[in-house]
Amino acid sequence: MTERRWQAIIPVLGEFQSRLAPDVPALRLEHANDSAWSMERYREQCKTGIFNQWGVYLIFNKADELQYVGLAMYSFHKRIWSHDENIKDRGMTDVIAFSPEHYFFSPALEFFLICRLRPPMNKTYRTYTIPPRSVKDDRPV
Repeated sequence: MTERRWQAIIPVLGEFQSRLAPDVPALRLEHANDSAWSMERYREQCKTGIFNQWGVYLIFNKADELQYVGLAMYSFHKRIWSHDENIKDRGMTDVIAFSPEHYFFSPALEFFLICRLRPPMNKTYRTYTIPPRSVKDDRPV
């Protein structure tokens, strides 16, 4: 099931994926947590291991509007909670995890998503642009 809040993100994620080598596994958005969850529900989600991965996380407000794109190079757990003071209306948090052999793509994806989606809480990279791919980009080198 595709979440409504992902509608603008999925095409951008597909564009990023198209720039990667064919052997890089497909990137997937995964629901990590909801600020409305009970502590019991949160503990259950922790058992899945989702927070012990690394990659890019997306924080949405309670109206499902993207507020922030962040990078977790060691663990989503501490990075996600570090934003509670700045994002008062935090709702859902979703992640795009990378395998250990591909985690170095995480900073590039963070940069790409910020440039394309311009989340309001991100201050860095918002003024940068990434040119669209041209047909000539697909020619062998």
